[in-house]
Amino acid sequence: MAARELELLIIRHGEATPVGSPGVGSDRERTLSATGVDKTKRAAAALNRLGIRLNAVLTSPYPRAHQTAEILCERLERAPQLRACDALSCDADMGRLMEELNRVAELKAVGVCGHEPDLSRLTARLLANDDRPRLVFHTGSMAYMHVELNGSTPSSLLHWFLDSRQLDWIAQAP
Repeated sequence: MAARELELLIIRHGEATPVGSPGVGSDRERTLSATGVDKTKRAAAALNRLGIRLNAVLTSPYPRAHQTAEILCERLERAPQLRACDALSCDADMGRLMEELNRVAELKAVGVCGHEPDLSRLTARLLANDDRPRLVFHTGSMAYMHVELNGSTPSSLLHWFLDSRQLDWIAQAP
């Protein structure tokens, strides 16, 4: 099987309202907080400044991740397609997620928006072919990498890893 190359942006959803807030009875119902919305908008501005161009963003069906992905898709210079992806739900199955990445590799530039610790596990799988986390995605953190999907053993190069404060700084820099 020939290697398929993919530029991949890994996105942890923005800050969310806690369980117990009005209308939020479970983790699955959590939505972005006002701060989460604002920081996600600034993150989109930072991605535009960094020249990130995506063809699609796959997102967890959980509201906080879907809202994050939706804001990014609306604000990126080349509006990517937004696609729900059950494989990105909390406690993601890495095998299913890798299958999904192989399915969308023809798009060449894709974002995935999800949750911790799943994103740390995905990054470990892509960088070292194991599930031992090496990067921790705090809310609003993102990683950009070049991925070669060649069957069961991916090969990847991490271009950058930024948290929400660093993305804010990039968005607001003169």
